[in-house]
Amino acid sequence: MIEALLLAGSVIAQGLGIAATRASDGLRRRGWVAAAFLGMAVSVVLMSQALARGLSLAVGYGVWSGSGIVLAAAAGVLVFGDHLPRRHALGLAMVLVGVVVVYGAAP
Repeated sequence: MIEALLLAGSVIAQGLGIAATRASDGLRRRGWVAAAFLGMAVSVVLMSQALARGLSLAVGYGVWSGSGIVLAAAAGVLVFGDHLPRRHALGLAMVLVGVVVVYGAAP
């Protein structure tokens, strides 16, 4: 149970770090640069703790990276107004289904 909470926190921190990277305007806006580094650092720390408590690397990394892809795309659309073509949305939906299958199949 704690591994799942750590993984979820790691995914959220990663999503925030990625969004802050975009907001940093090419690392020119210092506050957003700091937020980006902080988000990614927190993400790595939480992921390492989940792995240390027994989360499988295959499951952890699969969920972490797949969820990060989906969160980054969602932030791009919702926060930054990026256009998401239907084909890309379908691909992201498939990634999300993969994340659910991988995590759901974990022992």
